[in-house]
Amino acid sequence: MPKIKINTFGIGIEIRQLHLDEETRQQWIAIAKKRNRLLTDLILDPFFYHRLKNKRFKQVSDIDSTSVIGMINNPKSHIEIWFDRKKVIKIDSYDLFNEMLLFPLFHLEQNQSFLKNNLEDGLYVVQKTIGLLQSEQLEVSSHNLTVDDFTFHISKYENEDLLTQIKYQNQNFNLTKSDTIITYQNAFEIK
Repeated sequence: MPKIKINTFGIGIEIRQLHLDEETRQQWIAIAKKRNRLLTDLILDPFFYHRLKNKRFKQVSDIDSTSVIGMINNPKSHIEIWFDRKKVIKIDSYDLFNEMLLFPLFHLEQNQSFLKNNLEDGLYVVQKTIGLLQSEQLEVSSHNLTVDDFTFHISKYENEDLLTQIKYQNQNFNLTKSDTIITYQNAFEIK
């Protein structure tokens, strides 16, 4: 069976809403007060998890969370679609997000995520990355591939367009790898 492989390169963003139970949250607030730091600064500090000596939390990604990961509309960002080990199309982010066309080139849908409305109350971690944002694969039975079979799910975050997901005939792809470098990291709390 042929495979579709999608490589997403460029600048990406991950917005993660952390879900801490109240007991853990209060313990961490007490630790932050002892060290004269904010909880939002503490959760980004990798040495905090080392000193915590809790097998459940080794890094910020171990905290239960809801996240949205996406490719930012930037000249460095693009998508490659491979079919049966041959590159069939390269889509620059400008072509994907271009709204000035009489007829859209791609099928775009607004993503239904927590970014759709204003962010809810809670702790958030935002990371910007660069590199291979994700490589995804899907086995298909068809031997023909058209761009109309793809649906590109987009969101907006702070006036930036994000590509958050790609589907082929309503099927989700399986993530195979990601190779990025974090270029920016921030944590904040909405009360």
